[in-house]
Amino acid sequence: MICSATTDWDKPMDAKRVSVDLEESLYRRFKARLAYLGFSMKDVFTDLISLWVGDWGIQSVPHTVTAGDDLRSIAEQYYRDPELYWAIAHFNDIAFPTLLRPGQKVLVPEPGTSPSGLVPTSSIPQDARKNTASTDIDAQLHRRFRARTAFEGTTMTAWLYEFVSEWTGDWPTRTIDYTVKAGDSLSTIALRFYKDASKYWVIAHFNGIRNVALIHVGWQLIIPEPVTLGLLPAGESPYIFGIHDRGGEHLMKEMGKIGWVLITERILGNPHDQGGGDYADLEREGYGVIVRLNHDYYPAGTIPWRDDDAQNYQSFATRCGNFVENSSGCHIWVIGNEMNHPNEWPRNEHGQAQVITPAMYVDCLKRCYAEIHRRAGHEDDQVVVGAVAPWPDVAKYPGNERGDWVQYLKDVLTLAGRQCDGIALHTYTHGADKELITSAERMPPPFQDRYYQFWVYREFMEAIPASMRGLPVYITETDQNEPWAHSNTGWVQEAYAEIDRWNQQLTNQKIRCLLLYRWEVHEGDHWHFSDISEVQDDLRVAMNHEYRWWR
Repeated sequence: MICSATTDWDKPMDAKRVSVDLEESLYRRFKARLAYLGFSMKDVFTDLISLWVGDWGIQSVPHTVTAGDDLRSIAEQYYRDPELYWAIAHFNDIAFPTLLRPGQKVLVPEPGTSPSGLVPTSSIPQDARKNTASTDIDAQLHRRFRARTAFEGTTMTAWLYEFVSEWTGDWPTRTIDYTVKAGDSLSTIALRFYKDASKYWVIAHFNGIRNVALIHVGWQLIIPEPVTLGLLPAGESPYIFGIHDRGGEHLMKEMGKIGWVLITERILGNPHDQGGGDYADLEREGYGVIVRLNHDYYPAGTIPWRDDDAQNYQSFATRCGNFVENSSGCHIWVIGNEMNHPNEWPRNEHGQAQVITPAMYVDCLKRCYAEIHRRAGHEDDQVVVGAVAPWPDVAKYPGNERGDWVQYLKDVLTLAGRQCDGIALHTYTHGADKELITSAERMPPPFQDRYYQFWVYREFMEAIPASMRGLPVYITETDQNEPWAHSNTGWVQEAYAEIDRWNQQLTNQKIRCLLLYRWEVHEGDHWHFSDISEVQDDLRVAMNHEYRWWR
């Protein structure tokens, strides 16, 4: 039988099945996380496949088969590579690529392009016990997905395994053991640990229980990501309220909302310096404590100048380790600040700035991560990625020629992988109007795809790789991008309401704090509000609400 492709691409088509074998541990975690978030496998596969395929195949040209044509010769004509013929075959649902007839119409996807070189980085264990995850997806998406994997010289199965591995990531990051007691059911256990009896499938999938009606007294269960663990660790706050700098925390205390305080430290890069900081008073009072470790401020750089052997990075990392080891009252450490902003780039003796690329920053970050975690008593500290500045387009490098700040963050996180414990963000408005908090205003070209106001935080959140969606996120600076006005406009109230709305969405990665910038008065820095009662009043009114990230 000769199979030809239809050219009526708008015609409804049946769904098609995708499947992938997973080792049992990954399968259990994947299914449990789906149930935890309330997602279907179809929804997640569809989203992940759509994100990877993107607009590939949208551009295509029709080709009329002539005598002597086969898919190899067509691939040679349009791609200069006959081995890409399967991309054309799959794109046209041609089951037998050697059987073409003159006059037959085929569509050639993305003519004149070459494979991107994308390959999965995860591999399917060959000797592990496996379970199959499968679901139906839209047939048109299936066709483009299958064609693109062939174009890249890979397979759908290999990419599905990659997608599942990345989306599941290290989930769960917290578990507790539970022994089944008389009268227990999975529903009652789910109600106890998730405040939701319908979450029983989370426990069932994670523990490999197929018959949810059959559990026995004495069984040892592992409960992934329970939401009722009790008290937070000292040095963390359940509230999203907070202030950049010491001095204003009394505002939170008087409202009964003991939130967050960030302290920024200039520690330089002497590897023999053993100095540290004392934040125990804040921790004892119940505040969340975040310390940002800067090599220096302008013009010396938030991280040091990278020399040929990166010794400056290692010296700074050692200094970070020393500082942490000799500090008290903090376990959350942000490394550097706004690495894509020229004010934070190191300069040499001639005043020449060194652009901090994502690769350079992550090299420094990983060294700091290793130094901090190897110190006794700090193995579980959080080493947090420094915040990227929204809107400056000057940090340009191969793959990000336009200097996109969202791409910068995405590249940093992709390179960092599992060698970071949290993510810091900054977000602002351009003005004091509270309506700007929820403004969907876009920037002028060439950044018409980017938000110009507070919602830039959403683009940063969306740039976080799926495998890192379980990490803590801290918005460590927010303001009106101009000196605070002597007016209670309700801006602060609306900013906290916006972050709470985000956190209330079950599937959203939680934002643990929004810190108002800033309390202290510093020369050349005009954003302090320690002497602006109207802003303080705005914060007080916001704190009438019970805005928590942790319940």
